This record gives sequence, C-alpha cells and structure tokens, in this order.
Amino acid sequence: MVDVLVIGPHPDDVELCCGGLIAKLSESGYNVGIADLTRGELGSEGSAETRLTEAAKAAQILGVQVRDNLDLGDCRVSANFENVKKLGNVIRQHRPRLLIAPYGDGHHPDHVASRKLVDKATFLAKLRKVASEFKAHRVGMIAYYMLHRSFDPSFIVDVTRNYGKKQAAIKAYISQMPLMMGVDGLLTSIELRDQIYGAKVGVKFGEPFLSRVPLKVDDPVVFLQ
Repeated sequence: MVDVLVIGPHPDDVELCCGGLIAKLSESGYNVGIADLTRGELGSEGSAETRLTEAAKAAQILGVQVRDNLDLGDCRVSANFENVKKLGNVIRQHRPRLLIAPYGDGHHPDHVASRKLVDKATFLAKLRKVASEFKAHRVGMIAYYMLHRSFDPSFIVDVTRNYGKKQAAIKAYISQMPLMMGVDGLLTSIELRDQIYGAKVGVKFGEPFLSRVPLKVDDPVVFLQ
C-alpha cells in the first residue's frame, strides 16, 4: 500500500518529468511507488535488462518504496481491456490516494496510449464487480505530469531543495547518457523547463502538473504559505 503511485510509459520518464516531486514526497514521509508500463527495450541506447537495473537504482535514490514493471511492450502500449485490467490490478494492490500519470503527447505512441490506459484503469479499479484478487479502490486524485507537449498547469511544485536527487536519479540511467548529456541533450532541456516553471512561482526549479477537476482548498491563507 502506498500513498502515491506514479505511472511511467518507459523507465526514466518519471525521473525526467517529476523526479523532484517523487523525491520531495518521499522525504516528507509518504510511501511512493512507481509502475513502469514497459521496459523501454526498443530505445536507441541500452538493453531492457540494463534499464531495469538502472530503474531500480534510480528508485533507491528517490526513496521509492516499490517499483513495478508491467512489461506491456515498448511501442505496443494500448488501452485494450487486458492492459486496463492489468494496470487496474496494480492500482487496487497499492491503493494510492494520489495517482501521478503522463499527460500524453504525440512525441511517442506510448505516451498517448499511456494517458488513455491510466484513465481507463483508474475507472476500472473502482468497480466492485470486476473480478480481481484485490478489492476495488477509488483514487482520490489524478495529477498529470508534462512530457513533451506543454499545458497550462493547475499547479507547480517547488522542487528546488530536491533537485539534486532528481539529477542523480536521471544520471543513474548510464545507458541513456548519450541522449541526456550535452548542450542539446534531454537533461539540459528538462532543467531549462524546470527553471522556467520555477520562475513562474518564484523559485529556482518547479515541476508543472495538470488536474482534470478543480482543486479543493479549505484555507487559502494556509495554501499560500
């Protein structure tokens, strides 16, 4: 059982896009889990086995309690019923209050499919009549993280103090460093993006998230502290 479950299309997606939040939540005492949908076996760099080993190291750096891999097949993720039920069972098993999921974009077919898969699985997980070894579970909230396509965020999390762990978790993927490093590397673009969103809320680094539903605030004064 975890407080927060983070879904990633491929190993390293969650580290790049919301690794700061994961580290922050873990340091705050929340139990955080990650579920990768694929092993990233078709990526240009590294093997499936190497990336699984690197993912375990990154999870350790971020303080994650559990990391699963559904192995749905790189470039083969779809929101068919079999996959929906498989992810729904993971949600039922871990029973998160907060689910953090990819927003989805056209950069990679798995990104688009992951958003649809998560939305369907979250719905299926709460249906009591669906046959499963785990009890039905209703997620309190889904927050979507930014992949490649930008959006107007519902909120931005200050991850300045946790940014060192985010960077270390990303660099745990040694096989992916040819894509990450350099002036035009992915790591540079992610850091620039986090600086831009951080500047929007007056901090050095910020990670943007989207909520489909209005956020309930009981005390606006406390919220602004």
